[in-house]
Amino acid sequence: MARFKDEAVQTALKAHLESGEELKHWAYGVKQPNILLIIVLFALAILPGAIAIAILTKEYVVGLTNRRFIVLRVNGSLKVQEVLEYSLATLPPVKASTGALFTHIRIDDPQKPFIAKFHRLGMPKNREHTMAMEAALTKKLPA
Repeated sequence: MARFKDEAVQTALKAHLESGEELKHWAYGVKQPNILLIIVLFALAILPGAIAIAILTKEYVVGLTNRRFIVLRVNGSLKVQEVLEYSLATLPPVKASTGALFTHIRIDDPQKPFIAKFHRLGMPKNREHTMAMEAALTKKLPA
């Protein structure tokens, strides 16, 4: 199920690092349309519904550094479409949780909100990296 290789994700994130910044954790995640919309799209027609969901799903690679949480919205070939960054020193409220399959991360920033889910098999060590991010972003452990 792994979408991207570690090296490719690290390369994409390292292009956005500042001088002296160290990439500690990285992961792949998605934001899918609302479940009710998914049900309606599939009810209308299976194949067009699946295509619409694929188009509406946003893919992300995220990285935690010693200074920032970096979010890259990417396409299927890791081409960056949007960059969001959050300073760890002035981090807005974060809600994160890890369940059996997914780690959910939500940043409640009025100017640049972020929400995505990260499947445990999204890429190698996705679960370990997202759990470390959850702990750091919610202040359960130091970054």
